[in-house]
Amino acid sequence: MKHLITLIVLGFTYSAFAQNDVADFSSRSDLNPDLAPFYHGVASGDPMSDRVIIWTRLTTSESTPQDLNWRMATDTLFTDIVATGTASATPEKDWTLKVDVTGLNAATWYYYDFEIGGDHSLIGRTRTAPTGTVDHARFAVLSCSSYEHGYFNAYKSIVNRNDVDAILHLGDYIYEYEAGGYTSGIDGRDVEPENETITLSDYRTRYSHYRLDPDLMYVHQQFPFINVWDDHETANNSYNGGAGNHTEGGEGAWTDRMAAGSKANDEWLPIRKPDPADSLRIFRDFEYGDLLDMIMLDTRLYGRDEQGVGSDSARSLLGDSQRQWFYQELESSTAKWKLVGQQVMMAPLTILGTIVNDDQWDGYPAERDSLYSFLADNNIDNMVVLTGDIHTSWANDLPLGGYDPASGSSSAGVEYVVTSVTSPGIPIDIPFGDPAVIVMAANPHMKYVDLNQHGYVVLDMNQTRVQGDWVYV
Repeated sequence: MKHLITLIVLGFTYSAFAQNDVADFSSRSDLNPDLAPFYHGVASGDPMSDRVIIWTRLTTSESTPQDLNWRMATDTLFTDIVATGTASATPEKDWTLKVDVTGLNAATWYYYDFEIGGDHSLIGRTRTAPTGTVDHARFAVLSCSSYEHGYFNAYKSIVNRNDVDAILHLGDYIYEYEAGGYTSGIDGRDVEPENETITLSDYRTRYSHYRLDPDLMYVHQQFPFINVWDDHETANNSYNGGAGNHTEGGEGAWTDRMAAGSKANDEWLPIRKPDPADSLRIFRDFEYGDLLDMIMLDTRLYGRDEQGVGSDSARSLLGDSQRQWFYQELESSTAKWKLVGQQVMMAPLTILGTIVNDDQWDGYPAERDSLYSFLADNNIDNMVVLTGDIHTSWANDLPLGGYDPASGSSSAGVEYVVTSVTSPGIPIDIPFGDPAVIVMAANPHMKYVDLNQHGYVVLDMNQTRVQGDWVYV
């Protein structure tokens, strides 16, 4: 199949505004009293055709489990209630609560809320996945939201446009650094806790602080999320056995920190773990009728060997069990498009023949060669890769041997690399030309590059094409 990137770049401008975000302590007077005791709002995620996760968090001074009532309806007045129940928020899960609501209709908008003692949460809105013949789907795709680098205007933009089925967040939902350790120095945007997140309590407080941001709160209220983590949900440049931003001597065992980061992530996000016995597994799949199969990978923690260590031919990015699962998903899918959400750039990126970043698939060449061979051997020519991580925008073909940059022939698929919500880009200053143009000239499979702007991608899919629109704020 010929693979050519089609893109439209849309410009939106939003002004930053002063906010008074606070940590989560019920004794503080500057929390919005209208939201009590559900100060963090509501969220939904991992939509399937007959079910969806709904989420909230109870702020309480109690020390024993608290029963919350929940309900779901087809209207905001809750005159047509389709499901109700009671579930317990517990201190063991940081008072967060997730309910997997089943028995729903496909391709349907639903409304839900939570209640305790007569107090109701915000009303959330969510949507189930479709079945059968599906003509169209649209997603907002995001990554890399550093609280200290700016306001979350990208989230606000998605709420305002109100035209997507779900939001795909490809990781770096939070950052682990201490206050001022990774920052643009914006007044009122310091993170809590002030220290680097290492313990479970640290990670929980950081998620709590992020989730009090009004733009993040309201985008969760309006749309279901499909999340995967990247490195900063634990520590920068992490892999299965450690991280660039972790020292065993001063910060304890990596396994403890990885477990703490993954547990807080599971508590605070509306994610459905595919294997309850495997707390580290987040790779999973979603079906949108005959239009697309969405395959969400973990190229960060589950099976990744350390970057740049050992033989190129032996270094793994996925690990054996995830690779086998991934290949089976690709082979068994009969959908028009195979949509692969993952963390790090798959397309090669070299300057003067030198790899720029070995944290990407470039640092794991045998893994990429294996995937490309599998695609070729099984005549799979409809893979669309979504990538985050690098705070910049790229539209790439995935070149095979004999690749023709003019026509896009001999490409294993296409890749949309989304820019960051706020995290800083790559402000390269080259006196003799535009760095993006120079990068594309050295890598002719790259069709669009922007190294500075922030926002998200709207991925619009139908039975004849996939189109990515970079929306900058």
